[in-house]
Amino acid sequence: MARAFIGSMECRVHVDKDLGDTWAVTVYPPPSGQGPSAPLVVKLQGTDKEKATKGALEILTKSGRIDRFEL
Repeated sequence: MARAFIGSMECRVHVDKDLGDTWAVTVYPPPSGQGPSAPLVVKLQGTDKEKATKGALEILTKSGRIDRFEL
């Protein structure tokens, strides 16, 4: 199971098959002092769940939304 991190806080990662060959990869940040944070969602096309998961987490890392991830 994939894990994403914002700072030292671990975030839950959920991967769903969307319509057709599309995967929705959602990262749920931990709640902050101001309440729950909005989930981060990336949708990618492909037939391989693991490759879509890795690609989505790489996109979130490069855009600065998460700090790192583990597969």
